[in-house]
Amino acid sequence: MARILLLMTRPLAGAGGRGLVLRTIVDSLAGAGHDVVCAVVGGPRTPVPVDRSVATHRLPDVRWWEVAGSSARRRGLRSFNERLYHSPRVAREVRRLVALERIDAVVADGVRLAAYAEDSGRPWFVDLDDLLSDRYDLWRSRDLDLHQLLGHRRPTSRLAAAALRRVPVRRVLALEARRLREREDVLARTAHGTSLVSPIEAERLSVRAGAEVRSLPMAVTADVRRTWTPGAPLDRRLAFPGSLTAFANEEAVRWWLDELEPALRANGLHGWELHVFGEVPDAVRPRVQAPSVVLRGAFDRTALHAELVQHSFLLAPQREALGLTVKVVEAAVLGLVPLTTPQGASGMAVADGEQLLLFRDGEGLARALATLERWADEGGTRTTELAERARAWARASFAAEVLTRRWGAVVDGLLAGREGVTGGERLGEDDMGQRSTR
Repeated sequence: MARILLLMTRPLAGAGGRGLVLRTIVDSLAGAGHDVVCAVVGGPRTPVPVDRSVATHRLPDVRWWEVAGSSARRRGLRSFNERLYHSPRVAREVRRLVALERIDAVVADGVRLAAYAEDSGRPWFVDLDDLLSDRYDLWRSRDLDLHQLLGHRRPTSRLAAAALRRVPVRRVLALEARRLREREDVLARTAHGTSLVSPIEAERLSVRAGAEVRSLPMAVTADVRRTWTPGAPLDRRLAFPGSLTAFANEEAVRWWLDELEPALRANGLHGWELHVFGEVPDAVRPRVQAPSVVLRGAFDRTALHAELVQHSFLLAPQREALGLTVKVVEAAVLGLVPLTTPQGASGMAVADGEQLLLFRDGEGLARALATLERWADEGGTRTTELAERARAWARASFAAEVLTRRWGAVVDGLLAGREGVTGGERLGEDDMGQRSTR
């Protein structure tokens, strides 16, 4: 048994879609017989409960004066994503925690925390989630500002927010994409292991960096399941789980408002609503309020599943291939029918009409929903069969036992290469106090 430290930017209990991947890491490592300790660097300004099922430490947050300082540049961290999370104070706390907990290997949640893992003095692995460089390149053509991009790291001051909105964001995105691409390549070559959720992105980075990159998606399980009743009235509520603190989710809702829902009405399809489950910042709310949008608020995962199974369909209006779309897989496991774009289905072994319904624009969505209306008029059997095929695919492709084996292999590789690892100060336990126990 090894002791693994997972460095995270948010607590497991409040990490949204990314939380499903982090939970998979924790459960898979534990299932492989290892002991897991979590540490949160920063996190949302509104306190989020720390997950009590695993030992979790809150590390100091990074101050804005540290972000503006030179320590990150001296460390060789050039991207804004890394600078927002880097602090010599936090680095020292990570090294102390490694000694206190007698950690054998460190896993970092994304490029933002990779430097802490690298400097820990232990074998280190980076789960990149998705390729931020590609995402930023795509967003250069979007109508957004720097204040939106910062997410939960955005400053609360109105003056600071106004200043950030005046920053030439397209130039910033171009610069950040270039720096992140360089950093992703370096991490793939220098870490003791790297991974991405999407197999397509993992292959892309592997070719780019000339190094092995694993695909480690989320395991998706659920204790509840939607029950389909033959001949039941058609449910015209489209579920959309996702915090609108993330620009991609806000953009999806705005696409619904600007193009998708108007196209439905133009094609004689009325009464369809988008039900949004997730945090809605005050600054975003005016941009997404409309009669066809119902803002349901944020739920923990158990409560969210209980809400989602009261719906029939999930809508994931995603215009770019940004990793593996967690909400599509989760909806399928819950027994809903997913509707998404080809980009939203990227990296999945699915086909239109077999495990989900695909659309490219408003006209395509109108055709898909007209199909569902026709199937409902015919008794709903074909809709139920599609939902069952989707659930069978998701359960087979994202089973917990498969991810447990994969993460077990990751740790075996890390421990095999731990001799001679340097970079972190190995403090004695006398300096530390008491380590946690599970």
